[in-house]
Amino acid sequence: MIVPRPEDAKHKNQMYRLLTQILSNSYLARGLQFKGGTYASLRGVLDRFSVDLDFDLPNKEDRQEARRQCYKIIETLGLTIKDESKEHLQFFLKYQAKQFERNTLKLEISDDVSPYNIYEKVYLLEIGMYCSGYTLDTMFANKLVAAKGRFNKTGKIASRDFYDIHKFFIEGLSVNKQVVEERTSLSYHKYLEDLIKFVTVELNEKVLYQDLNPLMEKGSLDKVVKILKPELLRFLKEAVLRG
Repeated sequence: MIVPRPEDAKHKNQMYRLLTQILSNSYLARGLQFKGGTYASLRGVLDRFSVDLDFDLPNKEDRQEARRQCYKIIETLGLTIKDESKEHLQFFLKYQAKQFERNTLKLEISDDVSPYNIYEKVYLLEIGMYCSGYTLDTMFANKLVAAKGRFNKTGKIASRDFYDIHKFFIEGLSVNKQVVEERTSLSYHKYLEDLIKFVTVELNEKVLYQDLNPLMEKGSLDKVVKILKPELLRFLKEAVLRG
């Protein structure tokens, strides 16, 4: 995973320490499914910095024990729980850092998962460990849903989602269409049409810069921002035509 700023190396190291502990914990390694931007970067299909760890917990009955195991790991690593959701498995974990540097890491484990998610065991070369996580087509499907879903929930655009979708199209990834349809209650074709309208109206260079600036080197960001929206719209329209 790239580190766009030298001071972000500490955050990456803290994130990898936490990830290594999770994958070394027999209970969590068996019950959690890795996903999200960090996972995509470690799978080699995403070239931006990612700052959080995200997992699925397909079995909701495991939530209480998963929380207990997370507490053990957090204590082992000497992290401080800055904030925590009592309803969901979401932790904001603080570590020591210099002033104005990142000092908080989010760990989120969702038990609201699609029954059509497909998982596989993969080797993560950068950390030298195996994990269970999304297949690439399942990852792409969930990212397509998240891109519009975040806005529907919060009223804010996470432009990294659109960067990721653009990148996944370039990588030639296929889409687990059943996930999109189950998550949105729309046909795959209709959801893509809605997403095209959304991108056309809501996505612009200012929004892209605001979210992606701390996640990419400036030279790379300047290049991609200029072409991302028109290329993404072309990719989406081509996907509609393919059905």
